[in-house]
Amino acid sequence: MSPNQTPIAAALMAQLVSISGRWPSPKVLRLHIPQRSGEPGEHDAEFCAIELDDGAFGLSYILLGHTLDLLLAAHGSGRGNALAGADPMVLAQRLADGDEVERAVALAAINALTDSVWRRVGYQPPPAGNSLGDVVLGPQDHLGMIGFFPPLVRRVDEAGGRLTVIEMNADMVARQQERFPKIHITLDRTQLAHCNTVVGTSTMLLNDTLDDMLSAAPAATRFAVIGPSAGLWPDALFERGVTLLGGTQVVDGAAFAAAMAAGESWSGASRKFAIASDGWPGWQTLAGR
Repeated sequence: MSPNQTPIAAALMAQLVSISGRWPSPKVLRLHIPQRSGEPGEHDAEFCAIELDDGAFGLSYILLGHTLDLLLAAHGSGRGNALAGADPMVLAQRLADGDEVERAVALAAINALTDSVWRRVGYQPPPAGNSLGDVVLGPQDHLGMIGFFPPLVRRVDEAGGRLTVIEMNADMVARQQERFPKIHITLDRTQLAHCNTVVGTSTMLLNDTLDDMLSAAPAATRFAVIGPSAGLWPDALFERGVTLLGGTQVVDGAAFAAAMAAGESWSGASRKFAIASDGWPGWQTLAGR
């Protein structure tokens, strides 16, 4: 982040406040969380969701540290309605300085608030052409991957390109090195320096590493932020140099809630989308500001 740049959490919050002047925020209906513990190595991805009383949903990754276990302790076993009636704008504020559970809930709230306005103004983000946010690779590409996407590993191999994977903790590096011994996996973000394409998870918003990762990849002409919790207004990301946002939108709330409660896949109740920076009209246009 440059010295004069607003921290991304503050930029996102300022935008939401401006938008809420025209589109007041609904209240929280329920927090949805998977009803199982986070055993180390059991899952590569797990998410919670905030549902608003207008039917909007927002997702957030919950396998950072002990987030899932702490979330289950606070809101599991039928206590997900403890947030019913809460103001999602208040929840969203904790992205900047909350603990790991508060930050996860905050990102879900930010995504739900975004989904709410998109639904009300009739905006449907473009569908993703592939499961990885429309990322297309060729033999000339050196891909930097922040977080691990096994399907993308196969795509790089098929394209004949190079791959560097950046992980956030040593345990994850060890796990993935055991699974994929031929892939360069490291904690050293400076290894992104020669990558022309970077794909990272929206977890970078939870651990506040997006600006650092952008700075570590000066040669990247494409920088995608993807994942189910990348369902927010993309303006602050695009202003920083992100070129594509690939997220997930819940399209069948009842089916989604039932699948999450049963510990089953909710992919059939959602759709993937991809928003490119050069095709984005801007939040002022969409929100009528």
